[in-house]
Amino acid sequence: MLITFAHQKGGVGKSTLCLNVALAFANRLSVGIVDIDPQGSIRDISHFLAPIQLIPTPISLTTLQNLPYELICIDTPPYLSDRLKEIFLVSDVIIIPTKASVFDVLAIRRTVEYVQKAQQERPTLKGAILLNMIKAGSTLTAEGQKILNEYDLPILSTQISERVSYARSPLTNGIIGSDDSKAKQEITSLCTEIVNLTHGKA
Repeated sequence: MLITFAHQKGGVGKSTLCLNVALAFANRLSVGIVDIDPQGSIRDISHFLAPIQLIPTPISLTTLQNLPYELICIDTPPYLSDRLKEIFLVSDVIIIPTKASVFDVLAIRRTVEYVQKAQQERPTLKGAILLNMIKAGSTLTAEGQKILNEYDLPILSTQISERVSYARSPLTNGIIGSDDSKAKQEITSLCTEIVNLTHGKA
């Protein structure tokens, strides 16, 4: 299974999500991670990532599909490119993280369009929107919810909160290895929803 995390701009916690989902699944599966973001956030901390394997880049899509991993998580650049569409077409699930403000919700529009175009060519491709980095006490406004509903992609029920443990997680072998029970519950719930997506349960 290939899970891709995509958003056309930076600062939405995409790399942190990719890393923590990979580490959570690594308890049960052989997991590789691909960092094609030029910033190389995940590459820079690869020595902290056991038991997941950093897959060297650049890599051809054909090679990517034939690697001996049960799961591959892909972190993408903070902009749209032709390469992104190619990656979508070999992915099984696309997760689009967004913060809860109206401006952030509006900012994912083109990424959603890329996913929907890829789905026309690959109908089995699943895509979903994830509310991420949610501040304590904040909620999605009615206007923001209306915009999300117009995108015609499922909105995951899991919400990832803004917590210090997420910021530290790249250096602590992920949230699953931390003592933050609420963050663990969030990541576990997210992983369950991703599995359900691939089985048509969401």
